[in-house]
Amino acid sequence: MLELNDRILQEVAEATSLREGVAGVEALLRAVHQNESSRLADAARAARLPLPVATAVRRELEKRGILMRQHGLAFTPVGEEWARETLGFGALLTIEVPLVPQARLPSELEQIVRAMEEHLAAAPQVDVTLDQAPCSAETAVRRAALLHRSGALEGRRVALLGDDDSISLAIGLLGRMLAGRQLPRRLVVFEIDAQRVAFLKRTADTIGFSIEVVQHDLRDPIAPELSGSFDAFETDPPYTTAGASLFVRRGVEALDRGRGYGMLSFGHTSPPDRLKLQETLTSLGVATTALYPAFNRYAGASILGSTSELHELVACGRTVTSEKWQGALYTADINPRVRLYACTQCQRRWRLGTGDIPATIEALKAIGCPACGNHHFHRVKSN
Repeated sequence: MLELNDRILQEVAEATSLREGVAGVEALLRAVHQNESSRLADAARAARLPLPVATAVRRELEKRGILMRQHGLAFTPVGEEWARETLGFGALLTIEVPLVPQARLPSELEQIVRAMEEHLAAAPQVDVTLDQAPCSAETAVRRAALLHRSGALEGRRVALLGDDDSISLAIGLLGRMLAGRQLPRRLVVFEIDAQRVAFLKRTADTIGFSIEVVQHDLRDPIAPELSGSFDAFETDPPYTTAGASLFVRRGVEALDRGRGYGMLSFGHTSPPDRLKLQETLTSLGVATTALYPAFNRYAGASILGSTSELHELVACGRTVTSEKWQGALYTADINPRVRLYACTQCQRRWRLGTGDIPATIEALKAIGCPACGNHHFHRVKSN
């Protein structure tokens, strides 16, 4: 019996001088796995490879006993077993992902949205000082489905950098409800909020899928034992250019050799800020491969207009330095506003985030007026 080794992807990439490297070979194999027509042209299009390049890769894979031409392009029995064990390819799971928010989801995804809504009813209160603004359950499912369609889930090691959107739960439900199994080989969430860490762990146990949730402030570098350990990352960072820069940087740190897939959700910005974001991505060796305006919907997030765009990214292996972030990061730090509230009972005024006064009105309501204990306040307009 033919024995296949773990270096086949690298060998084929080198034999064909493939600019996309190992990722390009794997993309073609994944496209063959998901390709119902069995035509090389369709697989090449899905893998975003020119047909002559895909043809050269196919020849090398045929030489190594991975692919064969029999009523079209297909895996050999040995190649199919190798792809399942080495690349994590499992039972075929094909999902149509509407890329326009107004388009209705397929029925199989709508059932996941309903399940998400039930779980999110128990989610902790948002912390606006961390720019938390969870996306809708439908958006979370759309993101998870797009990750799968893009080959960033099945058999992959995935890092989620912040998860107040509960994308990890959508990924778990997607695998459980549509394929009866877990899609990623490893799924790790880096999250600063202790309450949300507990919620994600508790809900993942209820759903019944494996997830690692690490309480971590991304202003600090990724821990050495986790750095360079992932194939893909997803993030919806703070609403600032500094936030996007930092979280994508941490994503690149997390990727194996700084190469792989990224998904970034970010607000619609002014042309100067958009240019600054693109310059930041370029400096990190990251490029946008697809852009979907208004892909994300939020309940609230008025600063974003309740929507944001989604970038699909590719990281090309540029080395980035791992260092602690020293500058301002969150909206309240970069664009501070005077937030004054008056107690409805004693009329005392309190400025949020000063002295012992909490930074959010929700927290102030919870502890009550420092003067009289009342829990009701109204906003005082600044002059």
